Amino acid sequence: MLMAKKTVDRFIESFKRGMENQMSHHHSISRRDVLKLGLAAAGGITLSCLGGEKLIELTAVPTPSILTPPTLASGEFADSILVNGNIVTMDAQRTKAKALAIKSGRILSVGDDQTVRNLAGQGTQVFDLNGRTVTPGLIDAHCHLSACGLLGTAYLDVNWPAVFTIEQLQAKITEWIARVPPGGWVVGAGWVTFEGRSPTRHDLDPVSPNHPVMLINQGGHMAVVNSLALEMANVTANTKDPGNGRFLREENNVPNGLILNHPAMDVIRRLWPPDLLNLQAYETSVISPQAKFASMGVTSFQDVYARDMDRMQAYFNVAKRGEMTIRGQVMNVLEYIQELKGRIEDIEAVRYEDDFMRFGGAKFQADGGLEGSYTHEPHNGISWEIPIWKPKDLNEAVRAFHDGGYQVAIHTGGDAALDMALDAIENAMNKNPRPDPRHRIEHSVLNTEAALQREKDLGIIVSTQPTLITAFADGMIRIWGEERTQRVIPTRTWLDMGVPLALSSDAPSMPWWDPQSTLFASIARVSLSGKAIGPEQAMTLDEAMYAHTMGGAYADFAENQKGSLEAGKFADIAVWHDDPYTAAVEDLRNLTIDLTMVGGKVVHQV
Repeated sequence: MLMAKKTVDRFIESFKRGMENQMSHHHSISRRDVLKLGLAAAGGITLSCLGGEKLIELTAVPTPSILTPPTLASGEFADSILVNGNIVTMDAQRTKAKALAIKSGRILSVGDDQTVRNLAGQGTQVFDLNGRTVTPGLIDAHCHLSACGLLGTAYLDVNWPAVFTIEQLQAKITEWIARVPPGGWVVGAGWVTFEGRSPTRHDLDPVSPNHPVMLINQGGHMAVVNSLALEMANVTANTKDPGNGRFLREENNVPNGLILNHPAMDVIRRLWPPDLLNLQAYETSVISPQAKFASMGVTSFQDVYARDMDRMQAYFNVAKRGEMTIRGQVMNVLEYIQELKGRIEDIEAVRYEDDFMRFGGAKFQADGGLEGSYTHEPHNGISWEIPIWKPKDLNEAVRAFHDGGYQVAIHTGGDAALDMALDAIENAMNKNPRPDPRHRIEHSVLNTEAALQREKDLGIIVSTQPTLITAFADGMIRIWGEERTQRVIPTRTWLDMGVPLALSSDAPSMPWWDPQSTLFASIARVSLSGKAIGPEQAMTLDEAMYAHTMGGAYADFAENQKGSLEAGKFADIAVWHDDPYTAAVEDLRNLTIDLTMVGGKVVHQV
């Protein structure tokens, strides 16, 4: 789909405003506080209560392994009903309905108004939707929720488009340093290429002469540090690059402050003070972003970057205390083969699961970001021929988690990285052909025809982000060239081949965290400069909505529990202010959510 120029212009301006709008305050209700609140009218959705006011109470119910609709005993009624709406169930038949009923956190019935009203009785809450569209709660199949929560707390937030120039970056550092004692670390995240180049130590030094600074870029695979940080780490012209990491150099081999890939980034990161990212900080980072995600209609997320055990422990602790308001699945990241020994035992020692938390498995990174993508042919970035993992080590690590019965997810940007990832998965499956492993490729940006067929043959789930096209396709053309860029993220091909597809935000590694932006990008496939990228690969809105609901549920082994509005499933619901199915394409990313329910309980209301 090629949009008209005025549509592109509106879209670009809208996206530049998007981050500021996303960070605005949204009202939300925590599971602890919700008992204290009575529910008022929500954004044009009229709420009444048969038999008087009823307080909201959030409770988790056991998750059955198969779909089990709740039943009503004699004299029992639905806890709540939603009527007079346009309910998009996303079931296999794409059934539309007018109303649904909820009991004990699950959907009791979906149908016409009168049938559902007959299930109401004394104390039933009645939501009059006034014609609004209801979809299943959106499932973000690849994000970094805890990292979102660190921005502005442990991390200086330099995300674009809020920070768009070197001068703005320097101003943010100056402002942050005012709150940091002399000699204290300044750690931040979110920058992108400014004014045609990446920042270097020469941009940081003038505003941070007495503070070590490390700023991770938005993709998370590159960083810039100042001269003081390099000095503290004893990184000099004579320092060898560590493993598959790179210290970028200027004249006389002197490091310029730019660092590529985690092996090099960790040389600096090891100097961070231990209290910067302690267990308490991680727990706060898990709790704080949930209201924002709920306000966007997200009812489930999958955090695929819980790298260290403190972050894993934080997720389990928060869930155990009942402080999850949306559902989560977390995957542990291993960066080095040395981390494999004892890791599964460490995870199992602290693992906690309930309806709001599940341990997913292991995540690996075959390559880094665009500049360091591992490709079969050279590119114009920093490094094209070096993967993050050695193939032998990746095979061993993937095999260990596969044999343990866990799901494996592998990040790939370049086509050589994808082939290496598929080799590791195929090796594990051939040596231990256990049923339904549902291993995943994250992003799968650049693909060959042979690799696409292998993804199909291996039953791979592709968890991808069409917003990568929106944000970075112009940069892809500069680094990969026009021909390769026109082949990225082939969603239509995956759908036609029957490859399971799950859509996601990759927040905060993307400037826009909302599903609305993902839906837009899935259809429009246009870069910030207005260039169409593989328009023949565009999805329909219904296909994109399905991949953002049922696709995410399938990726989480939860298709019998969530992802569609059917009797027996969790009552995880998003009520849209405007109908996405009748909105203009360019307006999709500006659509808002009036009401979000998780397990039938309100977690966001306008």
